[in-house]
Amino acid sequence: MSKKNEIVKNVKGVNNVDFRRTWDKAEFADKAKDREDKEKKDEDEAYEAKKRKRLERDPLHQGLIVARANLKARDYQIDLASKLHKTQARGQDQQAGYYCNVCDCILRDSQSYLDHINGKWHNRALGMSMRVEKSTAEQVRNRLEEVKKQKQGASSSAADFAPDGFEQLAAAAQQKEDDKRSGKRRKAESESEEEEEIDPAMAEMMGFGGFGTSKK
Repeated sequence: MSKKNEIVKNVKGVNNVDFRRTWDKAEFADKAKDREDKEKKDEDEAYEAKKRKRLERDPLHQGLIVARANLKARDYQIDLASKLHKTQARGQDQQAGYYCNVCDCILRDSQSYLDHINGKWHNRALGMSMRVEKSTAEQVRNRLEEVKKQKQGASSSAADFAPDGFEQLAAAAQQKEDDKRSGKRRKAESESEEEEEIDPAMAEMMGFGGFGTSKK
């Protein structure tokens, strides 16, 4: 047998199955189960910590109030524009965002902040439920009368504040524009009158051809 045939025979006789890497399916299944159990445990612990934090700030749970009040409208204006284009870090992690001092948490953007302060847990921390007191017909009529009186008694100073003074501001701007146009029109008429007062003979002596007022 030649040397070439011997090499080919040895190659064909190699058992490739013995050289393949084998995997213990049961071992990896156990590892996956342990990982899932750990993740679930971490989630449960985080939820419990969040729940404890909420209860610590709940006035009903602390015994500061005996019952939750009905949900009511805010008596203050939310200011989201004063800190526009500004960065302010809060907390130990120096996170940036909108800070809620009632719940001691940071919200990433203005929409999340609005959702939070209008949400269930924030209002619970303020001692309120999400139930709204039902208004009677008499209360509705009184409220409409108050709004009507406020609308009628609005002072002219409100024109400096939008949107209530938007119509006044628009009217003032339009009047200013009209005055400006009238001034330009009067100036043009005055210049035209001056041109008409020039003696044509004098204008011809001075070398001016004419101002468009002479007839051919």
